[in-house]
Amino acid sequence: MRALPISRRISPRSPRPAPATTDAAHSPRTAAAHGSEASGARWNGLRRAAALTAAATVACSVGVAFAPSAGAAISAPIAPENAAARVGIAEAVAAQPDPTVIPEDFVTTAGYRPVIESGILVNPQGDCSSPIPLPAEFELACKSHDLGYDLLRYAAAHGQPLGPWARQTVDAALEQRMDAACETRTNAVSRAQCRVMADVATTAVDLNSIRQDYGNPITEPFFERDGDLPSPATLTLVGIGLAAGLATAATMVVRRTRSRQPAPSSVLAANGSAVAL
Repeated sequence: MRALPISRRISPRSPRPAPATTDAAHSPRTAAAHGSEASGARWNGLRRAAALTAAATVACSVGVAFAPSAGAAISAPIAPENAAARVGIAEAVAAQPDPTVIPEDFVTTAGYRPVIESGILVNPQGDCSSPIPLPAEFELACKSHDLGYDLLRYAAAHGQPLGPWARQTVDAALEQRMDAACETRTNAVSRAQCRVMADVATTAVDLNSIRQDYGNPITEPFFERDGDLPSPATLTLVGIGLAAGLATAATMVVRRTRSRQPAPSSVLAANGSAVAL
């Protein structure tokens, strides 16, 4: 049994013409367009998958690299804070510090006497012991940061560790002083590059402080350079960057390859015959 052929007449009661059943929807050009859209959809899916893979790799690697340290201190001090260390921290971040408030037993324990350089109280033997080389302008900020950490260790050695506020204060002063050092550069591009390095250093310091629960600073070889060689942390981050870069490059190659392939051509026969039921 066959149904009657589809009528193309417009009913007088119809408010608008009935859709015409032409062959345009099944033309080779339309089929090619559909093929191109399908190819684009597949590429978008591949790009999203690659991006998610790279993000997952970075997240997992950073999570492993910066997991809480086994020797991390507890957040709250278990004994009254060391008064001398509290005063020392205040002077280490002050605009007009007084080096005479540093106790003599700190000098004996630390092996140096803090001095004032360019208006900042610093550890004269300190340096920027960063996983990556930092601009020379950061030297004073790093020396002052070293002094602050030595005061934290001094308090812990006396059984009177300072609370998280102390390490947070020292880290914040480092960030502010690095930013101020970048402002001394007159070239806008050079100043922007300096700020990028300041952000990198600040992020590394913050992550390490979080790992150690803002307690007594613990020296960890994973974050320290061995002479001119990069630290293991640097190598880990470089490996993460390479993995993400390779993933991006692979997706770009696939994209170029697929874009050069001709769209699939298919011709669908269309006729006006009745539909068989």
